[in-house]
Amino acid sequence: MTQHHQAPGWTGPTAGRNAEQDAMRAVLRIAAMAESHGISFPVFPAVRSFLSEFHGLEHRPAQPGREVAAVGFSIDPEKARFRLVRLSRLAAGLRLGLFPVGVTTNDSVLAVGEDGQLLSFGHGGSWHLGDSALEGIENLASGVAPRRLTDSEHAWDVTPSAAGGPVVGAVQAALTAVYVLHHHDVYSARSVRLTLTGLRGIGVEVAQRSIGIPRGPLDEALSPIVRDVEGVLAANGDGTGCEVRLAVEVPGAHARTPAGLVGFSARFGHRAMQADAIEVCLRVGAGARTGRIHGRVVDALRGLRPMP
Repeated sequence: MTQHHQAPGWTGPTAGRNAEQDAMRAVLRIAAMAESHGISFPVFPAVRSFLSEFHGLEHRPAQPGREVAAVGFSIDPEKARFRLVRLSRLAAGLRLGLFPVGVTTNDSVLAVGEDGQLLSFGHGGSWHLGDSALEGIENLASGVAPRRLTDSEHAWDVTPSAAGGPVVGAVQAALTAVYVLHHHDVYSARSVRLTLTGLRGIGVEVAQRSIGIPRGPLDEALSPIVRDVEGVLAANGDGTGCEVRLAVEVPGAHARTPAGLVGFSARFGHRAMQADAIEVCLRVGAGARTGRIHGRVVDALRGLRPMP
């Protein structure tokens, strides 16, 4: 359960406050301004609900914050009108729907995301303020530390079995990730992509192939994929002098998680003196550090970490 902190000078929601008429006028004006720039911002139900209650609200902190400096804010979409194009670009980069709802006293734009979360964007970066817009403004007023939206990589080594070697170990790691990512509703892979990259010079790509995952239990998919990988390696000097990478591919446009936000890979051969060492990596884009996907990714990472 989310814990809300009451800040000095902050009285929280006002019972019965209704600014819907003014809020919707502001929303329509922002929509018209955005259209004039050839962009658009979706009006989520969370945007309507939040602005109907809080449009026109101004807050200035009276005391320092609990964890970081408390920040004042003004809830009015039109105060973000000069940052619409930049906000649209940020939304595209995060692969996330956003709608501007106001500004802070440190000149950041406040926006509600498609899952109802509150985010801020300014010179200091992009931040997740709260899982709901109300929680976000309470955290701003109370000085609760936000979560920065940045790309991250979580990498660790796994030990291949003595009998199987690095090919079997890498395929096993990839299939484990297929299961974990599907189980936690991050994405459901249908294939893995094998890439061989030369270690000399600028790292020229030697070979690339998408290998479908056979239907049925994942443990039965191990042998066919291993054979395919070994076939590609045999056709390319057994992969000597190459990094061998298996990436768990994100499916097409119908995936719940947009392509590029989250990805898993296993590789070996990247260390010249330890050619059999396997490194696995879960790459998480900034847009996956907010909203519902964030919790699913955190759970998936916990599920992947026990890899030996």
